[in-house]
Amino acid sequence: MTRKRHGEPKKVGRARYAVLLALMLLLALGSTPLILGALHVRIDAGAPTASHGVRLLPAPKSLPAVALSPIATPIDPGQAAASLPAVKAASEAAAVAAEDNRIRILVHDSASVYQPEVVPVRGSLPSLVLTAGSHTYTYADLVQYGALALLPNDAALLLDNVFVAANAHLDLGSATLHTLYLDSSSSGSTSIVAYGGSLTFQGTFQQPFTIMGWDRATKSPAKDTGSGRPYIREVAGAMQLTDVRVSSLGFWSGRTGGVAWTGTTSQPSTGGATSSTFTDDTYGAFVSRARGLIFGDDLFEFNELDGLHIHRNTVGTSVSASSAVRNGGNGFLVDRASNGTVFTGVLSQHNTGDGFLVDGRPLVTGASASGGSVTPDSGTRIENSAALDNGKTGILLEGGSGTVLRSNEVCASLTGIAIRYGASNTVVTGNDVRCGPRAAVEVGTAAPGSEISGNSLVNARVGILVRSSGPVELDQNVITGVKVFGITVRGEASQVTGQGNVISGTGFRAVDARADADTPALTGTQDTGWAHHAKANFWSYLRFHPLAMLWLSILILVIGGEIWSRIRRLPAHPYPASTQWRDDPPAAGPTRVPAEARVGSVFAELKAGGAVADRVRVPVSAGAGPPPAAAMRPGAGYRPPAMTRLAGGERAAGGVGWPDAGTHPGDRPGQHADRAGQHAGWPGSGS
Repeated sequence: MTRKRHGEPKKVGRARYAVLLALMLLLALGSTPLILGALHVRIDAGAPTASHGVRLLPAPKSLPAVALSPIATPIDPGQAAASLPAVKAASEAAAVAAEDNRIRILVHDSASVYQPEVVPVRGSLPSLVLTAGSHTYTYADLVQYGALALLPNDAALLLDNVFVAANAHLDLGSATLHTLYLDSSSSGSTSIVAYGGSLTFQGTFQQPFTIMGWDRATKSPAKDTGSGRPYIREVAGAMQLTDVRVSSLGFWSGRTGGVAWTGTTSQPSTGGATSSTFTDDTYGAFVSRARGLIFGDDLFEFNELDGLHIHRNTVGTSVSASSAVRNGGNGFLVDRASNGTVFTGVLSQHNTGDGFLVDGRPLVTGASASGGSVTPDSGTRIENSAALDNGKTGILLEGGSGTVLRSNEVCASLTGIAIRYGASNTVVTGNDVRCGPRAAVEVGTAAPGSEISGNSLVNARVGILVRSSGPVELDQNVITGVKVFGITVRGEASQVTGQGNVISGTGFRAVDARADADTPALTGTQDTGWAHHAKANFWSYLRFHPLAMLWLSILILVIGGEIWSRIRRLPAHPYPASTQWRDDPPAAGPTRVPAEARVGSVFAELKAGGAVADRVRVPVSAGAGPPPAAAMRPGAGYRPPAMTRLAGGERAAGGVGWPDAGTHPGDRPGQHADRAGQHAGWPGSGS
C-alpha cells in the first residue's frame, strides 16, 4: 500500500504533460492552413475533379461544330444584322397602350359572351371573341364569322382580330391552309391573342405552315412604321408551334413583339416551338412568366431585338439544337428572376449584342416599393454550344448562382467569357476561346467562388483577367499565344488560387498582380513557353496607363487652344456688330477746351497783369457747345443733334456717329437722343 501511494503523484504528473502535448499538437494542426496561407504556401493535393457538384473537364484541343438540323441552320450568317426602324417612340408606346386597353375590354366582355361574337373596340379593328365550347376552333370557324378571307393557293388573310377566351382552343394549319397573312393597314393591324385559352399552329416537315404580317397597300411584308404591326400572344395558357415559319410580326414591346408566351402571377404560360423559324420580327420569341417551355430545332434570325428573350419569372426553359443569328440585340437573353434555363447544342452568331446574356441578378437588393425577390437566379446551364463573331461579349454572366458553362466554343474580338456583378459559384470548364479577344476570360468584379478549369484560351491579349472578384480557383487551363499577360490579378479583393495551368506566349508577365492585388497562389504552373517582351512603344504604354493618356489629352487641349487663339485674329472690339467705329471721326466743330485749361489760362493772364474783366464775350458757335436754352425747348419737327463717340468714351455734338434711324413712335422730342445715348454700344442695340 505504501509503494502505491508514493507512485501516484508521478503518474499524475506524466498525464498532465501528455494532455498538454496533445493540446499543442491539435492547435498546431488546426492552425496549419492559416500559417500556410500567410506564407503563400500550398500543399499540392492534385487538381480537383469536380466543383459545386459539376464534373470538371480537361482543356480541349478543339471542339466539334454545333450540329444543327436544316431548319435551324442559319440562312445567311455573313450578312449585316437587323436594326430597329426609325419610328417615334411616343407613337409606338401609344400603340402598345391601346392594345393593352383592347385586351382588358375583351377579357371583361368575354365573361358575358357565350358564343363566338364580333366585338367592336374603338380605335382598333373588330375582334372576334371565341368562347369556350365543346369543339376546337379551326380556320373554317374564322371564315364563318367573317374574320378570315380565303385566298388562292391554300392561303388566307386575317381581316379581324381574334381573341381566344378562357378554356377555348384554336388550331390553325391543315392540309388546306398553308399560309396565313395577318393584315396590316392604315386602319390597324390584326392579332391573335389567347387569354386563358390555347393556340396551336402546326404544319408538316414537307409543307410548313407560314404566318406573315402583310401590308395590302404595298403588297409586301408588313413593316413597323410606328403605328403597330400584327402579332401573336398567349396569356396564361398553352401555345405550341410545330413546323411553322413566322415572319414580319411585332412592334415595340415584348408582349407585342412577334410571338410571345406571357403568363400571369397565378397562371404561367406553357408550350414551346419545334422545328420553327422566327425571322424579321421585333423579337424572335418572347417569354415571360412561363414554365417548362421547350424550344428545339428552331431558328431566330434577323430580328430587330433579341433572338430569344426569356424574361422575368420564367422557370425551366429548355433550348436545344437551335440558332440565333444576325439579330439586332442579343442572340439569347435570360433576364432576372428566371431559374433553371438550359441551353444545349445551340448557336449564337453575328448578333449586334452579346451571344448569350444571362442576367441573374436579383430584382432588388433590399426593401423596395415593388417588394421584389432578393434571391439571385440559379440553375442556368450553357453546354456544347457556340458563340461566334458577336458584336460584344461571347457569353456574359451578370449575377446568378451556380451557372455552368461547359464545352462551349467562343470566337470573339472583345471578350470571350465574362463573369461579374455578383455571379457566385460559377463553373467554367472545357471551353475553347479563340479569335484573339482582348480578354479570353474575365472574372469580376464581385464573382466569388468561380471555378475556371480546363479551358483552352488561344491568341488573346490577356488569357484570364481577375478583377476584384473574391475567391477564384484557376486549374489546368491551357493559355497559348497571349500577347500581354497570361493571368493577371487586380484589386485587393481578388484571391486567386490554382494549379496545373499552362501558359505560353510573349508579353510582360505570364502571371501578373497589380492594383493592390496579392500574388496568385498558383502551383505547378508551366510557363517555359513564355517569352518576356518588355519593349513597349508609345501607344502600348498609353493603353496600359490611362492616367498618362488623360494628362496627355489635357496638355494637347491646352496647346491646341493656345495655337488656335493665336492663329485666329480677334476683332478690335468684343461687340463689332453692335457699335459703329471710325478710326478718325471728322471734327464736328471747334474742340471744347477743358474747364481746367480755361481756368489755368485766366490765372496766367491775371498773374501777367492782363485785364480779364475787359474781355469781350464772343457768342459760342453752334457746334462748339450745347445749344441755347431756346433751342432746347420742344417744338414741332425738332430733332436733337446726333452724337458721336470720342476717344475715352465721351460724347460730343455733331453730325457723325449715330444714325437717325431707330426712333420709336410716340417718343417725345429729345427722347430718341437720350435712348441712343443710353444704349450705345450694347449688343443687339441695332446701331
